[in-house]
Amino acid sequence: MSGTESEYDHPHCHDDRPLVFDGSVAIQIGNYGVQNNYFTLAFPDPVELGAQRLGHVVLAQWCQEAALRELLGPDPIPVRWRAASGPELADHVERTGRPGGASAADLASFARAFLHSERRRLVVLGEPGSGKSSFAVLLVIELLEQMRAGDPVPVLLPLASWRPAEEHLTSWLEYQLLREYPYLDRGMVRELLARNRILPVLDGLDELPAAERPNALRALNTALAAGAPLILTCRTEDYRTAVRSASVVRQAAVVEADPLTAEEAAQYLLGSASPQQQERWRPLTDALRDDPSCPAAEVLRVPLMLWLCRTAYGRPDPGGIPGELADRGRFPDAAAVESHLLDSLVPAVYPVGPQPPPQPGRRASREASWEGRRADPQRVSHWLGFLAQHLERRGTPDLAWWELGTAVRLGPRMVVIGLACALGVGLFVGPVDGTWAALGYRGPEPGMWPRLVEGIVIGAADTLINAVPAAVAFALAHGIGSVFKGGALEPSRVRIRLGRGARPSGARSGHEILARAGLGIGGGLAGGLGIGLIQGVVRKLLSDDPYALRVGLVDAVVYGVMFAVAGGLVGAAMAWCEAPEAIESAPGPRELLARNRKAVLLQWLLFAPLFGAAVAVEGWPAVELLNGNLLGIRLGWTIPDGLRFGLLTAFGAGLGTVLSLTAWGQWTVFARLWLPLTGRLPRTAMEFLEDAHRRGVLRKAGAIYQFRHTRLQQHFARPEVRPSRVEVEKCSRR
Repeated sequence: MSGTESEYDHPHCHDDRPLVFDGSVAIQIGNYGVQNNYFTLAFPDPVELGAQRLGHVVLAQWCQEAALRELLGPDPIPVRWRAASGPELADHVERTGRPGGASAADLASFARAFLHSERRRLVVLGEPGSGKSSFAVLLVIELLEQMRAGDPVPVLLPLASWRPAEEHLTSWLEYQLLREYPYLDRGMVRELLARNRILPVLDGLDELPAAERPNALRALNTALAAGAPLILTCRTEDYRTAVRSASVVRQAAVVEADPLTAEEAAQYLLGSASPQQQERWRPLTDALRDDPSCPAAEVLRVPLMLWLCRTAYGRPDPGGIPGELADRGRFPDAAAVESHLLDSLVPAVYPVGPQPPPQPGRRASREASWEGRRADPQRVSHWLGFLAQHLERRGTPDLAWWELGTAVRLGPRMVVIGLACALGVGLFVGPVDGTWAALGYRGPEPGMWPRLVEGIVIGAADTLINAVPAAVAFALAHGIGSVFKGGALEPSRVRIRLGRGARPSGARSGHEILARAGLGIGGGLAGGLGIGLIQGVVRKLLSDDPYALRVGLVDAVVYGVMFAVAGGLVGAAMAWCEAPEAIESAPGPRELLARNRKAVLLQWLLFAPLFGAAVAVEGWPAVELLNGNLLGIRLGWTIPDGLRFGLLTAFGAGLGTVLSLTAWGQWTVFARLWLPLTGRLPRTAMEFLEDAHRRGVLRKAGAIYQFRHTRLQQHFARPEVRPSRVEVEKCSRR
């Protein structure tokens, strides 16, 4: 199956089974107490219904991903799985049973045996690149296909983000499920976990820091109730090292990948080639069979390297000759063969020349914006190198679009956010205040030119007076938010609920609404005080007004009170209108970005005017309460003043909040503007990531991307692999 296919040509990817309901009721129809009709209605157990819906979503999610990873083709890489050797890797056989073997060609029987086992716990081990993650994906599909009522739903989750010393396993699982499947509400997730209706398939214990792995094993054994199901993948040596400091996963059978033989590698390469291309592969396959100990044979025993070989030399053009891998003069050892295959991936999947037309559908124009251009391999390597180095610095394989801004250090990031907010606020405030001043001109010189000059001068001054406070305030807000959140702000997984219908399950509770109101009050108070004081300082620097600082202090008090009241009102209203996503699907990165953009813009459209209106209305009673005077400064508030100030506040506060405190705003500032301007990513970053996923360089795990294998991430992160920016700019000018 081609890696660009989107339809599921696999029997397990079509599931139209009816939902299983239980419970019955007798209904009486008729008069005089005569029961003349009796029938049974099926009422669903909510947890059973939730489990089955989740199963359908997970099946669709991983069938699509398996197709893109070319895991569902007719000729899979022939990896075999056997019971792990060594008693130190598994619990007592009386507790685990004896696991049967498995192969890529016959996973159904292995899944059937797992479902019928008493413990339903499994540890999957193998060397780097042996296919553990692919095995986990295919096993999830098989288990879902064979799932019966009452069986747990297998949910595959990358383990890299878990910190067992800081977060309980159940809390982490709950958070991950709510993040990946936002249509679920918290109560349903907790009930599914409590009833053991979730089978966590935890991929990549080895991707945790080495010091955390023993903690993770202890936490797994402590947190999982007796009988709770589990599947865990890990590299063999990393698991062996971890269990020495902790313990094996109790009651878990352990299977391990067998390395491929040279004969199996040769058969796979010939079998996956078209009949017309098989002769190109003969020199290599003959060398593998004749000398199974040669460097090429040693490398191609690993499924990842076998896939790289097929990808690098699979094109029909004469540019690559597979037999060169058997040349000991060019490739004297296994490291040289491996390095060559890793280097060959980008030129193979990003060939120079005309690109294929975009996939049909509503996304065609967006795909064309990336795919229609010439994808120079050197530029692609530069961008992939930046992403890989970003992940290596963070110590994770998880590439989340909302975390790309953290590739910039916090200090410079605050400066960029401040500049973006200042530019946006200044470009709006200047024209509005300038127009307002020109229309209200009452100077001694009549005519259009004096009016125009008045508008330009007032507009320019107000631009500076408002842009600088906006830059400082929202840069600080972004910095404080980043510190308290411990990194990037995650995208909201909610929708805005309008109308008078019943509040849906999972809507905000009264306690959460009050908490959001309190947050709005605190944020409004801090923002108002800060903006007023900064405006006073800016006025003092721009003029000789002796009262500038006192005016700034008065503004700070008045703004602080007004913004606090408006912020509390908006915070409560937003919390009231929020509800979990209604779409029953697992959003990918692009879908999550689109939903977050829609939610953020809708919130701005609805609640920024509410904030501005509240501020406009509050002004008059605030002035009256203070008897028009504070600290010797005369206060005034007219209806036009209120309208103008409300309009400017609605736009400025809304824009600054969006850019500094939302995931989509930070994506826009950094991934769409700053990182492309500095040459670290293409302008259409999401299209680039989606295209890299379609070409097999990246893979998806829910709403995040990962390099297809951590070995690829490590390879691209090497400085010698990533071309310099100067070299990339030369390529772009050709």
